[in-house]
Parts: sequence; C-alpha cells; structure tokens
Amino acid sequence: MTDYWVLIFFNLLFTSVPPIIYGVLEKDVSAETLLQLPELYQSGQHSEAYSPLTFWITLLDAFYQSLVCFFVPYFTYQGSDIDIFTFGNPLNTAALFIILLHLVIESKSLTWIHMLVMVGSILSYFFFALAFGALCVTCNPPSNPYWIMQKHMLDPVFYLVCVLTTCIALLPRFLYRVLQGSLFPSPVLRATYLDRLAPEERAEALKKWRGTAKITQMASNYAGQSAAKSGRPEAGLSAALPVRSVTACAVEQEDLPTCETVLDVDYSEQVSQR
Repeated sequence: MTDYWVLIFFNLLFTSVPPIIYGVLEKDVSAETLLQLPELYQSGQHSEAYSPLTFWITLLDAFYQSLVCFFVPYFTYQGSDIDIFTFGNPLNTAALFIILLHLVIESKSLTWIHMLVMVGSILSYFFFALAFGALCVTCNPPSNPYWIMQKHMLDPVFYLVCVLTTCIALLPRFLYRVLQGSLFPSPVLRATYLDRLAPEERAEALKKWRGTAKITQMASNYAGQSAAKSGRPEAGLSAALPVRSVTACAVEQEDLPTCETVLDVDYSEQVSQR
C-alpha cells in the first residue's frame, strides 16, 4: 500500500527520534520532590508500571489503533477508483499523527525539545513525501508514487480521514488517562501535581502528605501490635481504629501532634476494652 522507501524512512527517521527524546527527557517527579518523598520509589521497586495488566491493556490498545487506522480510510474510500498506493498514503499519515500524539498523552513533562522534535518529524515526513512524489516517477517499478501526496493535500477528504482516524484511535487511551488522573491517581501522579504548585503551596502540600503518611503508618503498626497480642485478625482492629478521621485531622487541621494524641487515646481505650 506504500512504497518501501517511505516505509524505511517512516521507521528510521519520522517516528524514531520522538520516542528516543521521550525516553531521555521524560521525568515523572522532580528530584526535590523525590528527596522529600522517598516512598515514591516503591512503584519502581514493585514494578507497578510493568504489570501483566498493563501489558495486555497496551496490547489491546495497539490492536484497536491498527484496526481504526485501516478501516476508517477503507470505509471512506470504499467504492472509489483510487489505487492501492493512494489508499496507503492516508494510512501512513494518520499512523504518524497517532504515534506522536500518543507520546504526548503519555508524557508527563513536555518541553520545547519534545515539541520541536515532533514538529520536525511531521515536517520531514511531508517534505519527503512531496519530494518523493514529485521526483520519483519510476524509481521502484511497478509502484508509481508520482504526485500522490500533492493530490491528497488538495483534497479535503484526506484531511478529514487523518483527523477522524487519529481522534478515534486515541480516544480510549485519552479517556483512560483522564479517568485515572481524576478518580484513582497513583502516588507518583499525585506527586507530579505537587511540582506544578507554587513554592508555598507545594511546601504546605508536602507537609500534609508526610503527616498523612505518618498517621497511616502509626495506625497500621498499632493494629498489627494489637492483633499479635490478642491473637485476633489484624483487619478487625484496623477497621475499628478511626484511621480515616485521624488522617483527615492531619490534613485539615495541619496539627500532627494533636492527631497523634487522639490516635493514642483511641488506641488505648480500645485495648483496655478488649
């Protein structure tokens, strides 16, 4: 559906540099935040980003994108008299935009270097396609890419196919990231939000984070000690402890010693009752 020179440069040049830049410059959390919240390293230690569930979701998403990338142009040009290379041109163009915008969705630290590389990839693709279609009349017989991109760039249907294919292909991934960030953000994602705050707000948020983590750890330790002494399941006492209210106290009142005292009193009362 496309000339092999276009395929070679598609993988070698147009879509190779952006993932490399993404891998080199991508940064979830700043170094200052990591120094103050070392527990964020647990996600890497537990391989949370490379779980089997993540693998299968990514595999299914890639399969879905490939189906969209083929069938949207297929149904658009169904019944027309275009040749196979003219049909393959919008597939390649849509695939390029899907790959680049997928990186934008996954990136957590976009910089001007990312944008420069992506714009350069798009411009280099169109420049090569236009030059190849204008100069290479019989470079690779029996294929004939002559003037294909030039004709498509004058056709509004070509732009509609590229935009529609890209949006439909990336919609599930985009919705997944939106719901993940809104409903069940990971600790790393929450820490990423802290880096976007003003210095004063960031310092206050870090104070609340550490206070909440300390209270939760104390409640867990108390529950474990009580379960070990009484021989009862740990979940019973853990559920009885007012962990949620004490944590809210640490966050809302910003008074960690007071909250610790309340927790100690509640724990002592429950142990004496038992």
